[in-house]
Amino acid sequence: MCKTILFAVLTLCAFSVWGTPLKVDSRNSARIIGGASARAGQFPFIASIYINRADGTFFCSGALINSQWVLTAGQCVEGATLFTIYLGSNSPRGDSENGVTLATDTYYLHPEYNPATLENDIGLIKFRTYITQTDYIRSINYLASTKLPDYATVATMGWGQTGDDIPGPVDALNYIYLTTLSNVECRLTFGSQITDNMVCVAGSYNQGTCLGDSGSPLIQYGASGNAYHVGISSFYSGNGCETPDPSGFTRTQPYNQWISNTTTFG
Repeated sequence: MCKTILFAVLTLCAFSVWGTPLKVDSRNSARIIGGASARAGQFPFIASIYINRADGTFFCSGALINSQWVLTAGQCVEGATLFTIYLGSNSPRGDSENGVTLATDTYYLHPEYNPATLENDIGLIKFRTYITQTDYIRSINYLASTKLPDYATVATMGWGQTGDDIPGPVDALNYIYLTTLSNVECRLTFGSQITDNMVCVAGSYNQGTCLGDSGSPLIQYGASGNAYHVGISSFYSGNGCETPDPSGFTRTQPYNQWISNTTTFG
C-alpha cells in the first residue's frame, strides 16, 4: 500500500501537512533520528537556512558547493523573500567562533519543480558576496561521475526533529550512515510517483530523516576519502519518522548540468 509523502520542511510558526510546517519550541535533543552528534568541522559544507516567506519563517539545511552558492531542496526556496544562512558551526544559529552569518534574497528554483509530487525538488541560493573557505567552511564536490548505485553506504546530517514528538531544529548537528535502496523497493512504500531522479535510503529501525531535515545533503565517500554530494533530503513517510519506512532524497547527479549552468550564469 502506498503511503503519504510528507515534506521535511520545518517552520517556526505553524503546522500543516504539504510542505508546510511544524511548530518549534525550545526543548533540546542530541540526535537526528537514530544518529550521533557531529564534531566541529566534520561536515564543513553544511549550512543551516532560515527562510522568510509570506506565510511564516521556515527552517531547512543545505550544502555549500562553492564560495557563493548553497544547494538545497526546491521546497526550501519556493516563495522565499529572505534567507539567513549560517556556515561553519554545528549550531543551527551559528553559535561558534568559526561560524559566519549571511543574508540574501537570491534563489533559483528548478523550472520543473512539482510541489505535488516533489519531482525536481532542488534549488540554489546565491550569496551577495563570495565567502572565504576555512577548515570549518568548505564546499563539497557535487560532480560525481556516475549514478549513485543501489545498496551504497551514504551519510546524511541535519538539525531536524529527532523524534515524532521532539521538535526541532535541535541545538547540535547530527549525522547518520544509511544504505540506498532500489527504486523498486522505494515504490513499495511511496508508490509510482518515485522517479529515477529520486532515491530512498534506510537504516535500522528508527533511523533516518525527519521534519526540518529538508535540503540536507546526502553524501558518499569516494575511494580517496573525499565526500561527494549525491542527494538532497526531500520527503519521509506519512507514518512518521520513527518507523522502518525509508526516507526520500532528490538525486544530485541528474541535475549536474542545471547546477553548473545556474552557478555559472545566474
